[in-house]
Amino acid sequence: MIENILVILVAIFITAIIVVYYRGRIKELIARMESAATEKAQKLFEEWKEKELENIRNQLDAQYNKMLEERSEAIKEEFKASFEKWKQEFEESIRQDAIQRSIATILGKVGEELAPLLILFKEPDIQPKDIRHIGSPIDYIAFKGLSEDKVDEILFIEVKASKEAKLTKTEKEIREAVEGKRVRFITVNIKEELEKLKQQITVEN
Repeated sequence: MIENILVILVAIFITAIIVVYYRGRIKELIARMESAATEKAQKLFEEWKEKELENIRNQLDAQYNKMLEERSEAIKEEFKASFEKWKQEFEESIRQDAIQRSIATILGKVGEELAPLLILFKEPDIQPKDIRHIGSPIDYIAFKGLSEDKVDEILFIEVKASKEAKLTKTEKEIREAVEGKRVRFITVNIKEELEKLKQQITVEN
């Protein structure tokens, strides 16, 4: 009887020791499992957060691009409407301005062609044969009386197509030279000049 009791006590004692031992191991195992679960849960949460943030970012980008595109189209339409309105309001004035410019261009061309006749009207004593076209730096030189084998006066003539046209710097200097009597007549004798050049070359050699 006593032996049975002892066996039972020993069995209980051993069982208690085993329970205490494995209880600590179980707690340690549970702690590890909880740590691993927490770590896994944190990782899953971070992945989910990044994915959601990316989705939200893409949605915002799409909305922004759509809004920008719609705004751009609205601006284009607004500009187009404003341009059409401006064109309608000023089309007549634009047409008239184009006509005036064309007329001015045509008159300028015609004026250039009719310039000799207009010079004759301005200076009745000048004959057509008295006029020589130079072109640059002055349009015409008229030798008044040349058609009658005499020269009473020499005129430097510049033709302008409009009232607003001004003389160029060179044309002004030509006018000032004439008005200041800074005009000379020189004769170049080719034979004499060649002879001088020949003698100069001989001396230098």
